Amino acid sequence: MLAVVIILNVMNIFEKFTELIDIENPKFEEKGKVHDWRNYVPYDWQTNWFQFTERERQIIAVMAETQADKEEWD
Repeated sequence: MLAVVIILNVMNIFEKFTELIDIENPKFEEKGKVHDWRNYVPYDWQTNWFQFTERERQIIAVMAETQADKEEWD
């Protein structure tokens, strides 16, 4: 039962982020300087973005967004 709850929570995280982030057309060339998840996606991954499955793109986007949210600027 706990595993099901964890899986559902993870799925909700992906849903939340992918509603806010366009993983189908991320426009890496238009990334901003601050708090932009696209800054945390390696160039090789950007150029091969559509070779990843949808779930892989979601995972990458969530991880990148998590890093972007941790940025601190003076």
